[in-house]
Amino acid sequence: MASLKIPSGNKMASRTNLGTRSSKSLLAAASLIRSRSRIGAGGSRVGFGGANGGDGEEEWLQAREPVKPDDQLELSEEELKVEHTRILRGNNPHAPDNIVRFSFKESEYKAIAQVEQLAMHFKMDGNMIHEDSDEARRQRARDNVRSRKPVTTATTTTETEEGENGEGEGGEDGAEVPDEGVEGEETAEGDEGTATEAEAEEEVEAPKAVGAGPPKKLRNQFNFSERASQTFNYTTKERGVSTVPPPRSTFSALVTQGIIFDAYTANEARKASLKEKSQSDGKKAKTKTTTAYESSRTTGAATDSEPSIWAAAAKVVTLPEVKKVERMVLQNVFDEVHLDFKYYENGADQYKTVTEEGGSSVLPLWKFFTPEYKRHTVTCVSFIPGSPDLIVVGFGSYDYLKQGSGAVACFSFKNPATPEFLIPTNSGVTSVDPMEDKPHLICVGFYDGSVAVYNLAIPDEISRAVPTHKSTALTGKHTDPVWQVKWQPDDVDKRHNFLSVSADSLVRGWIMVKNELHYRDLIYLEDAEVAADDEDMEATKYAGLCFAFNPKQDHLYLVGTEEGRIMKCSKAYNARFLTTYEAHGMAVYGLEWNRFHDGVFVSCSADWSVKVWDHQYPLPLFEFDLGSAVGDVSWAPYSSTLFAAVTADGFLHIVDLAISKTEPVHVSQIIKKGKLTHVAFNSVYPVIVLGDDRGNVTSFKLSPNLRKSFDKAEPEAEVEKLEKLLESMKELDIQTGKPLYGST
Repeated sequence: MASLKIPSGNKMASRTNLGTRSSKSLLAAASLIRSRSRIGAGGSRVGFGGANGGDGEEEWLQAREPVKPDDQLELSEEELKVEHTRILRGNNPHAPDNIVRFSFKESEYKAIAQVEQLAMHFKMDGNMIHEDSDEARRQRARDNVRSRKPVTTATTTTETEEGENGEGEGGEDGAEVPDEGVEGEETAEGDEGTATEAEAEEEVEAPKAVGAGPPKKLRNQFNFSERASQTFNYTTKERGVSTVPPPRSTFSALVTQGIIFDAYTANEARKASLKEKSQSDGKKAKTKTTTAYESSRTTGAATDSEPSIWAAAAKVVTLPEVKKVERMVLQNVFDEVHLDFKYYENGADQYKTVTEEGGSSVLPLWKFFTPEYKRHTVTCVSFIPGSPDLIVVGFGSYDYLKQGSGAVACFSFKNPATPEFLIPTNSGVTSVDPMEDKPHLICVGFYDGSVAVYNLAIPDEISRAVPTHKSTALTGKHTDPVWQVKWQPDDVDKRHNFLSVSADSLVRGWIMVKNELHYRDLIYLEDAEVAADDEDMEATKYAGLCFAFNPKQDHLYLVGTEEGRIMKCSKAYNARFLTTYEAHGMAVYGLEWNRFHDGVFVSCSADWSVKVWDHQYPLPLFEFDLGSAVGDVSWAPYSSTLFAAVTADGFLHIVDLAISKTEPVHVSQIIKKGKLTHVAFNSVYPVIVLGDDRGNVTSFKLSPNLRKSFDKAEPEAEVEKLEKLLESMKELDIQTGKPLYGST
């Protein structure tokens, strides 16, 4: 039998107020539902809006006119047909969009690209307990006690329902129930509303289940509805960073148990030999005194009560005094050489000019060498400031395949037989420079990329051989050989510092801090313009071989590279070079500023050429082809126009620009087999020293024609003389009469 269900607009209100109704209201609702079901069962159609139900159709099936509010807009048909699209997004409108975080990679603050858009509207923590636990038993007991309370009400409600059912049946058999009665019952309920058939029956029949069956399940107190929506999915992006791969090299070797054992035994043997050598050196010093004392006793030279004269002499004679005696003996041995050094003058210079054959000469004086480093190359030669008779020399090798140990030696004109100091090093020495204010401090550059500082004033020979400051791989060093080092004026904190140039394209500054060396990169030798023009092209790097500092402007310096270029740089501006000179076609081996004119410098290269430059002029003013690779060049300290250069074929070339602008004024062959590597002028004596690749340092005395202005050089006159030569060689503009390039 079908039942008629009447929709009600106060359905939600009736659900909410159902729990607060009285038992009488529940009985009235139950009788109303049963009466409606009987009306529907009888097949009669009752029109709730009218007596006869309209035109044969029920009113609730007919279309109803919508109720328009008073403030509704009046729109036309075109405006009504316009579609307005609204997109619901999952973005949180209260989420911040200006959060920044510090990026340690880029060293700056950067905004966060993605922000969390999750917003929590409701959160409830659940509580689940086991059904066999004590808490669950107590909860079921409480539910049972609550369900037993309305038992009497349920009985009364049942009797009342039976009476109403009888009346309803009688009414159904006799006549139809009028609509006014139904409306009256609905009106009696007031604002509480009516409940549906299923809800009323559940509420009425619920108390009947008390006392039998499982306990009643708790109903959901909320109007639950499941809804689903699809949010906007963000597009995924991939970000990749490509780094420069580190340099790699393939190395392969055979490792067996025998090879490992041999290497281990060789290392242990080397350690044992070094230990025995150190112990034997200490024993020798003791045995010398003991043997002398015992021999004197056996020969009867001294008695037990009277000490030996040799023992007494050993207490009086000290090392400085022994050196004085040695120098006196050597001066007698080299008596002729000392006389030539002091008094010899070439008589032919009075009757011949320097350009004529035999008009100039160099007189050999002393040859300095050590037997331990006879086959080593002289990599640097320099006079110690304040001591014109002392020469500091570095021993090493320029051959990559013949690298080994090196040494720093100090020779004197007073003792040409043996060096005053000899400091052995583990790596080959490439450059040495003594400090001008403190000549006992020398900075040394090594082939392995490290630098060190030695103190020659330490009296102990063993302690003197240990550097006071040295750079290592942990504290920082160059990755390629250090080709030149140079002391700089003390910084604002009165700390000693020096610079070094290396083949790893770096000019690096070193500061002496207590017993450590702290460094900073002064400039990186690369072509920044190529990298700026084309981002894909890697910048060209230049290997530094030499540098020279301006004598008057200490911030200005030049760097010679292996590619043949010369860069003019400044310590006050480290970003890029001030000027780049396309100087030579091969490696630049030597650079030096003129000692009188602070705008002129000379360069030599492996392309057989020596060139004289004005640093404000892009082209060389003087150029000389010497017929072989030029190893070093040096200006004379007594003339602004004279300089000397040495070549790989063993020749010494002396050039005087005031006499000849195209050819050297003097050329002499120093050695027949070997190469000349370095040259240096003495600032007090008319002496020049040359180093070769056989470990020899030879000194020569210049003839009078090669040192005319030695004792009477005036700086202003020398600058004026050189300035006239420069102006005569520059290309001038016809209209203005000024140089086409640069300015003086």
